[in-house]
Amino acid sequence: MELVAVLLIMGVLAIVVVPRFWSSGFDESRLYSETAAALRFAQKSALAMQRTVCVTFSATTVTLSYDSNYATAVCNTPLVAPDGGAYVVNAGGGTTLAAANFTYDRTGRPSAGQTITVSGGRQIFVEAVSGYVRTQ
Repeated sequence: MELVAVLLIMGVLAIVVVPRFWSSGFDESRLYSETAAALRFAQKSALAMQRTVCVTFSATTVTLSYDSNYATAVCNTPLVAPDGGAYVVNAGGGTTLAAANFTYDRTGRPSAGQTITVSGGRQIFVEAVSGYVRTQ
């Protein structure tokens, strides 16, 4: 009887846990949420510091930096994340990003409206006029 109970529990765990090792659904959700949070942080930082903040994308990273000078638009300093390090969002588990680089000016407006696509088809929108970050 005990052996049957152990086998039943192991079977249930195998059905629930094993697919998570081969699925990137969790990684896609994490990347989607962290990217949206980074974009909101970039806009708020541009407003708070009154500096240009650059959002740079690669296929697997989002990097935030800012202009250390008031009147120029050259991002030359990494934006500091709440944990104290440079603000970089890294994709994991084979997930990717597709987006164009852009900047937030010191009023929080983006240089252009943006659509950021996370692998799996989920999209994040940055409104052109307000800079509002909209998720679906």
